[in-house]
Amino acid sequence: MKSAIITFLFVLALVTTSAAQTQEQLIAGAKKEGKLVVYASATAPQLQMYFATFNKRYPFIKTEFFRTGKQKLVSKILFEEQAKQHIADIIHTSVIETNILKKRGALSKHVPLEAASLPAQYKDPEGFWTSVYASGTLLGYNSRQVKRADVPKNYDELLNPRWKNAIAIDSNKIEWFAMLLKLKGRSFMEKLAALNPSVRDGNTLVLQLLAAGEFPVAAGVYEYSIEDLKTKGAPVDWIGLEPVITYTVAASLPSRPNNPNSAKLFIEWLLSKEGQEVINQYGRVPIRDDVDSKYGKILKQHKLLMTDIDLGQKEAEVNETFRKLFQ
Repeated sequence: MKSAIITFLFVLALVTTSAAQTQEQLIAGAKKEGKLVVYASATAPQLQMYFATFNKRYPFIKTEFFRTGKQKLVSKILFEEQAKQHIADIIHTSVIETNILKKRGALSKHVPLEAASLPAQYKDPEGFWTSVYASGTLLGYNSRQVKRADVPKNYDELLNPRWKNAIAIDSNKIEWFAMLLKLKGRSFMEKLAALNPSVRDGNTLVLQLLAAGEFPVAAGVYEYSIEDLKTKGAPVDWIGLEPVITYTVAASLPSRPNNPNSAKLFIEWLLSKEGQEVINQYGRVPIRDDVDSKYGKILKQHKLLMTDIDLGQKEAEVNETFRKLFQ
């Protein structure tokens, strides 16, 4: 027994030392590179918030970013991949777009040390990407116009005729639409479309109009955005229709990063407790259980439906279905 314990402790020490050496090697390599370029669909303020803390820990790395919408980001990366213009060191966008890039051969394998303790749903089984944070979609409502007791409690109750001309939908929430279509079927979506929902461009606009009383109910709004609006005193509230459709945003390495050590170090930092706390401060849902998150608590109250990562392969078809039904 004593011999087994000593052997176990010896192996544990080797593993710990190996992990520490790996981290030290990344730091040593990053010092030689001195640069990091992030391609992302996250907002500029979010990326700047990342860098403000990351650069304090690693001041020898000069950070810069390029950001645009998810679909445009994929197009840019694929164009640069074909032209052999290797500029990005990190790709930071939704798992759907990340999986498109994986299928097109635009990513390289990398399994971060920090990913070891994460649930399988947050990691690519082949090691090409790791989720960094999650976001869920809720049903928002104007609390001055609708009593909580009258708010739909499930997806089927959305089809009640009382909600004709009363529901708002964000035209950018293709993931939400696609997963609801998969969950409830075409007939359900046709009945929802028959209620003549107001289709608006953007989550922020939908919430602003919801708070202003333009419509009493908004489907598929992000949990962090409506909770923030509610906290600031706006007459809005929310309810989670189960399963709550949820997607994640990942970090991955392009096929040929110019600064691979800096890139890997940045991913380790994003997944570390410090990085996850920065993500939480910005209002996103960290995937680590040891980071207290009010938005994470919202999602933990509900049964979740994770977005199909292969959705990107059907994006054109889904967009066309959405257009025919709602526009």
